[in-house]
Amino acid sequence: MRFDGKVAVVTGAGRGLGPEQALLLARRGARVIVNDLGSAIDGTMPSQQPANEVVWSIRAEGFIAEPDFNDVSTPAGIRALVDHAIATFGAIDVLVCNAGTIVYGGTPDLLDAATFDRLHDLMVSGVGLLVGAAWPHLARSGEGRVILMSSAGGVFGIPANATYGAAKGGVIGMLRCLAIDGEPLGIKVNAVCPLAISRLFEGFSDNQAFNDWFAANARPEYVAPLVGYLAHRDCQPTGRVFNSGMGHVAEIFTGLTQGWKQQGHAIEDIRDHFSEIADRAGYAVPATALESTGLLFADAPLAG
Repeated sequence: MRFDGKVAVVTGAGRGLGPEQALLLARRGARVIVNDLGSAIDGTMPSQQPANEVVWSIRAEGFIAEPDFNDVSTPAGIRALVDHAIATFGAIDVLVCNAGTIVYGGTPDLLDAATFDRLHDLMVSGVGLLVGAAWPHLARSGEGRVILMSSAGGVFGIPANATYGAAKGGVIGMLRCLAIDGEPLGIKVNAVCPLAISRLFEGFSDNQAFNDWFAANARPEYVAPLVGYLAHRDCQPTGRVFNSGMGHVAEIFTGLTQGWKQQGHAIEDIRDHFSEIADRAGYAVPATALESTGLLFADAPLAG
């Protein structure tokens, strides 16, 4: 599975998961824009070194890459990144959105407007604006591919990180809508919930033996192949979410039970029929919100 002639923009490619993704795509023929602001975990102290080092390693193997240092949490930085990719390589066929951060703060962080806004500017608003800026170029490709990074914490929850969970959950909602809009244009949009060693996960346990085991097994290169598949023209799934880490790949999906229906019901009826409402036998996996409401319109006359 090659990417010859394709241009890939990989954000957050200076550290963590991104370098392995950028290297994989370059080794298989893509021309890669390696974007990273190079900042500390809290967003301070930007540096060009991380992106440059990844580009140097790609070029040392004889492949093509260009560094980019724009801040993808700002509209100006997003426009500059897209303009840089087009000016350098003339196209955008693949967009991988790694850029993100995490602030451990506890449930009251929902009341911290600065933290909330900072994470959402980067993980939700910034991602949406970046996809929007790249969208015409992805459509022109006819085989555009977008890979968003979410988190199991945004799907299943994570203790003491409600703001982070809200941001990563927002990525999932955005993904579903983008996938619908991209389908007629040949754009496939999917998300990865990764688990890999990074600055965020170094030494997160008090058990050093576990930390050592995690560092040895949760390697970023084990996530990169899934990103590569989702970035390829052979990838036909869209609007899907996948969990990947330590060599394991699985799909996360949202199901809808058959439920229970009785017009004019009371709250006691909900109580008495709750087991039917929550019965997961025969669940459906709707592709769109309209599909999810299909059961509600089962008795409706056909629209003229």
